Order: sequence, then C-alpha cells, then structure tokens
Amino acid sequence: MIRTVAVAALVCLAAGLALAQDDPPPWLEMTVVQVDPARVDEFLAAQRELSALEQEGGTAWRSVSRTAIFGDTYRFIITTPLQSFARLDRAGDDDAARAAIISRIRNVITSRQSYAVRTTPSLDNPLPDDEVPALMIVQIVSVVPGREQDYLRVMATDVLPHFDEAEMHHTNGALTFGGAGGYVHVFHIENFAELDQGSPLARTLGAEAAQAVTAKLSGVVTRSEQWLVRYLPDESFRPEVETEAEAETEAESQPEQPAPPDSA
Repeated sequence: MIRTVAVAALVCLAAGLALAQDDPPPWLEMTVVQVDPARVDEFLAAQRELSALEQEGGTAWRSVSRTAIFGDTYRFIITTPLQSFARLDRAGDDDAARAAIISRIRNVITSRQSYAVRTTPSLDNPLPDDEVPALMIVQIVSVVPGREQDYLRVMATDVLPHFDEAEMHHTNGALTFGGAGGYVHVFHIENFAELDQGSPLARTLGAEAAQAVTAKLSGVVTRSEQWLVRYLPDESFRPEVETEAEAETEAESQPEQPAPPDSA
C-alpha cells in the first residue's frame, strides 16, 4: 500500500506541514533529525520543554512526529512556522533557558537536516483545527530543474482532487533552502487500517487510468522517498480552537451596548 501511494499519488511530511490559520506565513521550517537510540527518552523530554517555551513565546504551533514501524524509527520531524527570515540575523539565542534545552537536544542527536519550505496553500486540504493528527504519509519528491510547473499542474489537476473527494486531508510545500529542490507532501490517515483501502487515485480511476496519470510525471520526477510518521501530541502543540460553547460564553460576558438615542 505504501508503494501504491508513493507511485500513484507521489505525495509526502511532517506532522502538520501547514496547519489552518487565518493568515499563515508563507514559510515553514522543517527539521529532520536522527536520535541516538539509547537517548530517545532524553530527546523527547527536551522536546516537551522546548515546545512549552515556544508556546509561551507566542509561536502559533509546533509539530513533532516520529517514523512509525517502517524505516528508521529513530527519525523525528519537527515543523514550525517561519514568521520571517529576519529573525535569523540574530547572532545567537539570547534566551538562556531555550539555549540550554537546545544544547541537550544536540547532545542526543546523530544528524540534523533543516529545510525552509515555501507553502503552497492553493494545493492544500488541511486537517481541521479541531482534529488532532494521528498517522501521516510523508513524501519528499525531487523534480527535474525547470519542470516544477509541470509537476504542480499534474498534482493540482489530476492527483490531489481525488484525495479531496476521498476526504483525505493533506498539506504541501516546496523545498526551497536546505537541499535539492523538490516538494514535500503530508497526507493524514486515521490509522493503519486505512492503508488497506488503497490509494484514492486508484480507487477512483482504476489501476489503468491511475497509471496513465502517473505516466504524466515521467521525466519530471527523479526520486521520491516516503515514510509513515506518527504525530507526538505530548511534544507538539496546535492552535487553540475556540469551541461554540466558549464563543457563546464570551458573547454573553460582553456588556450590553446601550440603544442609540431616538432621533425622531
């Protein structure tokens, strides 16, 4: 099934690549780290502390996920909104508590690869804010230089609409800085059993027509790598969602406005 999704859909990361927001920044920072197997607990503890600091500091959301079952299960993906590149001009981290946590994290990882991802919201069907991610199919796709628009056209017109029809939420982005150019896609699934249903593309079109769609990407895609990842809620945080009851309570707590004077 994983191979079917990879070939038929060519789709990819990270736990919540682009979460729904009113005005999301156009950039994300996605970091892939390998952790020393003997020190995973230390890594997770530090990530929980760092997420708490980031949330207190006003970061809108932070996603931490881990490879599940297949592949390197000591691979973690951390994604956050990149509000501006200007903040990177700072010489160092002037927050001593944050710097200490990051130092602990550096001591337990064996490799780190960071990317600046330009979001492509026109392609997205993001997970609703009131739904917590569970499992995700993450794929990184390398595209022949100069064929980016060809790739996006096929995804936008021939592939992703079938995932939308199947109500499979997804987010997408362009890998812009940090490595070879390409795209990252994240598809949300509820559980492993959902994989038994097969790719929405093949289910909708049939095997032969699905192969015809993927043939359009021949000579466009040079490589793809895909993982199943599990969202880690204790190490992550999402935007707070105001419930209907909370909205009603807030409205009731507002002072009643006096009626305008009678102008008659």
